[in-house]
Amino acid sequence: MKTITATDAQASLSKLIEQVNKDNKIIEIINETDRVVIMSREHYEGLQETLYLLSQSGFKSEKEADQGYTDSFEHVLVSLSSSHFPRT
Repeated sequence: MKTITATDAQASLSKLIEQVNKDNKIIEIINETDRVVIMSREHYEGLQETLYLLSQSGFKSEKEADQGYTDSFEHVLVSLSSSHFPRT
C-alpha cells in the first residue's frame, strides 16, 4: 500500500482520486498523529458486501465447510433431535 503525507495528498487530491479509481489501489494518508486510507467507492462497496455476506450464518457454514470444519452426519442428527425438535 502506498503511503503519502496529508500535505502531499492535499496538494494532489484530484490526481489521487483518479489514481485510486484507475488502479483500484488503497492509499494511506498520514500526518503527525493519524492515519487514514482512501479507496474507490467500488472497492469500499465490495468490502461492505463481503462483510455482510460473512455475517450471514449460512455463508459462515459454507466457509467453515470449505476450511474443513465439519460435523459427522450422526453428530448432526443427535444435535437436531436433542435440542431443536420436541419429542412426540
